[in-house]
Amino acid sequence: MNNEIRLAILIKGIVQGVGFRPTVYRYAIENSLRGFVNNSASGVVIEVEGPREKVENFVNTLRSSPPPQALVHSFEVTPLALRSTGEENHFSIIKSEEVGEKDVEISPDLATCSDCLQEIFDPENRRYHYPFTNCTNCGPRFTIIRDRPYDRKLTSMAKFPMCPKCQHEYENPLDRRFHAQPNACSVCGPVLKLLVAHNTHGTHSAYNFQTMDPLLATKKLLQDGFIIAIKGLGGFNLACDALNLKAVQNLRGLKRRPRRAFAMMMPNLQQLKRYCEVGIEEEKLLLSSAAPIVLLKKRSCDFDHISPDNNYLGVVLPYTPLHHLLLHDLQGVPLVFTSANLADEPMATTDEEILTILEQKRGIVDYALTHDRDILHRADDSLMQIIPKNNQALTIRRSRGYTPKAFTISNPLASFTLSYGANLKNTFALARDHRIYLSQHIGDLDDYRNFEYQESEIKKLSSLLEIHYQKKLGDAHPGYENFTHAETKIYHHHAHLLSVIAEHDLHYERVLGVIGDGTGYGDDGAIWGFEFLTKDATRLAHLRYFSLPGGERAIYEVERIAFALVYESTKKILPIENASMLKAMIDKNLNVPKCSSLGRLFDGVAALIIPKEALPTPIEYEGQAAILLQKLAEEFTTLPLSSFYPASLDYAPMICALLTDLENGVPLSEIAYKFHHYVVDTIITTLKQALPEANPEALLVSGGCFQNALLVSLLEEKLSEHFPTLPYFRNVLSPINDAGIALGQQLLH
Repeated sequence: MNNEIRLAILIKGIVQGVGFRPTVYRYAIENSLRGFVNNSASGVVIEVEGPREKVENFVNTLRSSPPPQALVHSFEVTPLALRSTGEENHFSIIKSEEVGEKDVEISPDLATCSDCLQEIFDPENRRYHYPFTNCTNCGPRFTIIRDRPYDRKLTSMAKFPMCPKCQHEYENPLDRRFHAQPNACSVCGPVLKLLVAHNTHGTHSAYNFQTMDPLLATKKLLQDGFIIAIKGLGGFNLACDALNLKAVQNLRGLKRRPRRAFAMMMPNLQQLKRYCEVGIEEEKLLLSSAAPIVLLKKRSCDFDHISPDNNYLGVVLPYTPLHHLLLHDLQGVPLVFTSANLADEPMATTDEEILTILEQKRGIVDYALTHDRDILHRADDSLMQIIPKNNQALTIRRSRGYTPKAFTISNPLASFTLSYGANLKNTFALARDHRIYLSQHIGDLDDYRNFEYQESEIKKLSSLLEIHYQKKLGDAHPGYENFTHAETKIYHHHAHLLSVIAEHDLHYERVLGVIGDGTGYGDDGAIWGFEFLTKDATRLAHLRYFSLPGGERAIYEVERIAFALVYESTKKILPIENASMLKAMIDKNLNVPKCSSLGRLFDGVAALIIPKEALPTPIEYEGQAAILLQKLAEEFTTLPLSSFYPASLDYAPMICALLTDLENGVPLSEIAYKFHHYVVDTIITTLKQALPEANPEALLVSGGCFQNALLVSLLEEKLSEHFPTLPYFRNVLSPINDAGIALGQQLLH
């Protein structure tokens, strides 16, 4: 007995709902140890006893090989007094404890694992073709949880009592479905049904929906060109045959998206590679448990009708059993796969919400494939891209598969805080101690329904995480929806810089940040957007101001920005509609707010270069002009460049040179490419000028303009060339656009 020891182990992080207890049990049995493991409000609690060598082997194995979906934040080991063998003679899993402060992390939703995928296509398996198959390694998590600890009775699976076979799996520590809270089968679990809109003018008369299997009916409808709403993990998606031009056009009319790109769901990686370039890192992302939409370079023009404005396709692979079964039955037909809403309001999550859409858009979308497992937290698909220079991810939208995974910081926050984020691409953040929880994608708060959704999710998530916030932080931009609610207001571009510091948990005293975005209020009352900032928000340099004739109207009628850039650079008058009025507005300084925005500079240059028939007025969606300019630049292949535009934050010399190129008939793609180089060269030149004053220990980059993969690739290549020893950071797993603002706001509480 002298060689025996007993240890208490408390493991915190994402450790519930990921198979941690059966893993602990298996390791303990393999080492013939005594003790127990259970879930508590704080994490996984273990007491283990046995020969010192075997206990130490158990601890080392658990540290090095936790369950694949776990994320361990802390691993605390405490010596205990031995127990007598009569008191305890085996290792057991005991009932979860629900008392105490809830400090356990919540797992994001996980894509279907290979074991479950094999089962649903095995005719001999009892879960053959069951669309809600899952285990401890996959399936819904965040979207079905009501409270912690993560137990079935505290999820939307509570209304589905398990059949004897499922119950046996659930209670067997050596089964991979041990305490898999969404565990179910066709006998006891959720079921599919097909909703049909009323008065569909006979469009479904050819189908006998009373006898058809809902999945087979959906397959038939998709093949026949219908648009179907399909209930997924975090909400409904609208789907149609991506090769059916009429169906896609109908969907564009339904969503009011004449040209904006749709996401696609491809059946498998092999087929995807026929249409898109897929590198090693893209493949890892696509096949990861998070299963985000990944932006991939097109190989051909086969799907230009899906994303006509850019050279990329946003593609996701099937991530639920329902998706796998549906795509398999469609025999290789890819689907358009977009959020089920009419415009920019929250995606539908309930049958009532989707029926409203069906009734409003009768004759365009008449069917919904739904089920009776409730969605408790709405979660759109995440959207990411890999930047080829360093094969590092760039996050555009962080939601399903990542939320509510926390960002961990070394220095604990002094109080529990709520940060409201920005108005566009809104997310909010809740913080306690060492962790910042960035919410799922909310949307643009200009739509009151998204604002209501934000308020609702703040209540849900703060209760779920037990973060009773004492402080509220917001953007300093006047007129933002949460402006009046926030007690502390943080300048937009400073929050961008701080988001990089928060994500990477940086501790440099001196940093220099390059922030490029569309609109953000500055401390001088102007609109900022191409800023060189220090850690304390000192503005070392910025783009020369230019006018926005008509204010916000210029953001949508971007030829107004082109007019201002040319007039304020050369005094020449662009021959556009209302030119004399725009000149008078600028001359008299009437409704022409000043702007140093890189995003608006992209808009203005795009309006100068891109033919009018390709660039609508007003633009269809935020960022459209810049996306078209990037597409044009990527089509230029005659490298190296023979000339460059002058690198300066004074844009006037660049505008003059660009106009000369236009007059001389230089190819538009070359002009667009040279403009991207101008932006990068201007950043490098300005950094060199600012380095002596700032004396930075690291360079940081953030802001929505850096969603542009070409721009980031060129910039990262130049940074490594000119500043090879200076550490460089940008947003990777936090959104680089305004969706990351809430994360940065948390560092100024």
